[in-house]
Amino acid sequence: MTICTPHSALLVGRVIRAGRAEGEALVSPQPIGFLGGVDPETGVIIEPGHPLEGQCIAGRVLVFPGGKGSTVGSYTLLRLAHSGHAPAAMLNARSEPIVAVGAILADIPMLDEIDISQIHTGDWVIVDGERVEIRATSKSKIQNPNLTIRNPQPAIHNPHSAIHNPQSAIHNPHSAIRIPQSAIRNPQSAELVFLKLGGSLITDKTREATARPEVIRRLAGEVAEALAARPGLRLVLGHGSGSFGHMAGERYGTRCGVSDAAGWRGFAETALAAQRLNRLVADAFWQAGVPVWSLQPSASACCRDGELVALDWRPVAEALLRGLVPLLYGDVALDEVRGGTIVSTEEIFAWLARRLKPDRLVLAGAVPGVMRSDNGQPQVIAEITPRRLAALSPLMDGAQGTDVTGGMLAKVRTMCALVEELPYLQVRLISGLEVGLLTRVLGDAGLEVGTLIRADAF
Repeated sequence: MTICTPHSALLVGRVIRAGRAEGEALVSPQPIGFLGGVDPETGVIIEPGHPLEGQCIAGRVLVFPGGKGSTVGSYTLLRLAHSGHAPAAMLNARSEPIVAVGAILADIPMLDEIDISQIHTGDWVIVDGERVEIRATSKSKIQNPNLTIRNPQPAIHNPHSAIHNPQSAIHNPHSAIRIPQSAIRNPQSAELVFLKLGGSLITDKTREATARPEVIRRLAGEVAEALAARPGLRLVLGHGSGSFGHMAGERYGTRCGVSDAAGWRGFAETALAAQRLNRLVADAFWQAGVPVWSLQPSASACCRDGELVALDWRPVAEALLRGLVPLLYGDVALDEVRGGTIVSTEEIFAWLARRLKPDRLVLAGAVPGVMRSDNGQPQVIAEITPRRLAALSPLMDGAQGTDVTGGMLAKVRTMCALVEELPYLQVRLISGLEVGLLTRVLGDAGLEVGTLIRADAF
């Protein structure tokens, strides 16, 4: 399809990281290696002999065939975002994992399958979802004066990804706004989802150290099915400790702190209990064909008076880069004030979300969502926002069985605080007991089921 206009062109590509940005184009005919090739503190290309050597990529739409070099280049893009020198957007002829993961980590809009020959340094480029509009400026003229729409493999942006100001990048998450759910979606497009399997779902929380192996195996199969159906889907998987860690933690009061020898033995016992359940989950998912890599949170987690203040997230990012599914779980943690404590999977997810910027969180439990019982009949609360939380809190049902991390209300509060920080993010709580539902939810970000937690509209 051709629309004539003398000064612009419109291209359509495949979305790697959805968003909206605009800026002056900086075009390279050669691949770019970010580790050692770009100064992460200035955004200047420093690779000797590169066509763009000495050019600054900060705030510009960087157009290049693809990436090259070390996988650590993904972290260079993240450092560029932290220093305020990331490109506004990136366009590739064909992407590869280094740049793709870097764009996702740094929240930089990125497309590939773009005819980059139609873009020239100095053009003003607007990236919006899968669309790229090129406007000629006094610095550059588009060689083909026709407006050509190219879409050899249509890919539409994820409706839950962030639209952000290219200058704010990672520094100001409140600049993000959600794309409406009515936007057209492509199930093949890239999406990062955090998925938690609740302890009440995968264990019997009324009987100590009692797993539900048949439920775990079924959920593993549903996740494997979703990954097979959506090659662009990437998961960070977590699970609660259920009747393994929670009962041990309650016996010793580990969540409230550790102060004597008996308490430290209880701390270690709680950790071992959580690890035993994690091994059962890891084995089931591996046997189902899901390439999980179990990561022990307590190896790096540190809290301050019960609040998680440090956790090494780099192995999680590396797992995603390598095509693995990082697997985490509620665990013990050292605490600067309490000595030791327990951190929930939701708290770990919240920490990681601020750094990895997932598109959405899915919390699968043993109930259909967040339940209320103010009129004697339990019913699902369809939607919760931070402003509505205070009014809804007294109506919410509590935890099923032993839960030392505060039960459902604590989970909802953690998620409400998170969506206030990351307004583009949506959290959905669903039942993991409904056969096939998890596969459907992972396959369709707009599926209206369970409870949705989102930021308040402004």
